[in-house]
Amino acid sequence: MDTSGMGTSQKWWGILPRFDPDAGNVVAEPPGGGYGYWAGAPSAVYDPESDRFYCYYRLRWPLSDRRGGVCRVVASRDPDVPAAEWELVWEATREQFGANSIERSALIRDPFSGEWRLYVSSETAQPYDRNPATWRVDLLQARSVSAFEPRERRIVMDAAMYGFSHVKDPVVLVAGGEYLVLTSVAWRDQHLGPDDAGVVSSRGRGMIALHRSLDGIDFPTAQVVAEPGPQGWGGINVRPAALVYVAPCWTLLFDEGTTRADSYDEQTHLAVSDDLRTFRRLRPSHAPWVRSSYATGSVRYVDVVLAGDTAHYFYEYAREDRAHELRHAAVRL
Repeated sequence: MDTSGMGTSQKWWGILPRFDPDAGNVVAEPPGGGYGYWAGAPSAVYDPESDRFYCYYRLRWPLSDRRGGVCRVVASRDPDVPAAEWELVWEATREQFGANSIERSALIRDPFSGEWRLYVSSETAQPYDRNPATWRVDLLQARSVSAFEPRERRIVMDAAMYGFSHVKDPVVLVAGGEYLVLTSVAWRDQHLGPDDAGVVSSRGRGMIALHRSLDGIDFPTAQVVAEPGPQGWGGINVRPAALVYVAPCWTLLFDEGTTRADSYDEQTHLAVSDDLRTFRRLRPSHAPWVRSSYATGSVRYVDVVLAGDTAHYFYEYAREDRAHELRHAAVRL
């Protein structure tokens, strides 16, 4: 392609600007210090009507404690303000959802009805000795964020619908009159057949699936668009974090764990697509797109809000003490 006659900004079409995770401002602190305490898994929206940024996040405790025990939505006109200046708009606990743990969920302002929707991902609280727990996605709908009522949730996705072992961590957007949802999924059969030497190869723990819907409630199909393991993108797990259109292509931000031990400290990577079916990952050497300077270097669950000429990043950041905090950084497009 001849770019000799193109302006500087045009040469960068289709590329999100990199941000500095260390320089971001803190939006929410974890509930404790040290490994296993997290504030993160954000889903952010800019609402022009109220001129406010809204950000969903969850608080998580270590595995032996409450895990994903609390989820919140906070709001601010200025996303650069300190955590104490973000207004708490809504909060719920895992018990209100009858769940073992609340996971990454997706907040949107529906462009057709004007209502707010929260697609809540949770691990169901089934007894492990009878009905194994799994992850599903419920939907809350309300005229305002503060009016979300967990008792009015409706199940819109569960693993059995598609023959998966789980479906979780939705990324939701509306484009061309269609609701597009990316989720983290895995096949119920988690291994490849043994080879001649009797060796069973790992198939990985998480793939990325694309679901389409005309109403954001009925999602009849799932299409696997990214898969880890030797036949896919490598590593042990890939999970969607954000999907954004920067002309002339879609950019997928996703988290990757290269080993099972990375399940709680994944790294952010990028992939691009022009049809939402075939994604080409960038930086195939598995070097992360951005990193924290501390601990494991983990920066994950990076969500992107494009507002005017600025990309606003909301992300989970590994601190020096290995706890994770929710941060925001802004970069001009």
